[in-house]
Amino acid sequence: MAILPNYKEIVELIKKGSTLEAQEKIMELREAAMELQEENLTLRTRVKELEEQISLKEQVQWEKPYYWTVSGDKKDGPFCQTCYDSNQKLVRLQDLRGGKWYCHTCKSRFFDPSYQPPQIRVNRSRGE
Repeated sequence: MAILPNYKEIVELIKKGSTLEAQEKIMELREAAMELQEENLTLRTRVKELEEQISLKEQVQWEKPYYWTVSGDKKDGPFCQTCYDSNQKLVRLQDLRGGKWYCHTCKSRFFDPSYQPPQIRVNRSRGE
């Protein structure tokens, strides 16, 4: 960041009749003001991003085997545990029915408490 020219220094240059030097200092002041505006915009953008991340973290709830977002009485999801834990990305899971869920992003599969594994049938022939 540039050092801002001193206002009093500019006034003194004008009083002395050094208008060219005063104009140069004013231009430096304008450039510094522009840099400050750009920096301010960058910082405001970053603050907004961090506030959104904090807000999201407050809404995300773990409910084995996946995540949900909860805002008031509204629950949304489920979202992939792998994607959220590794990248803080909420990726919606696809319902494969029967308690099976799939993430198209990381290819993970999840089984909720309602999942019933298929029963293996053993064919026994008569006479055994």
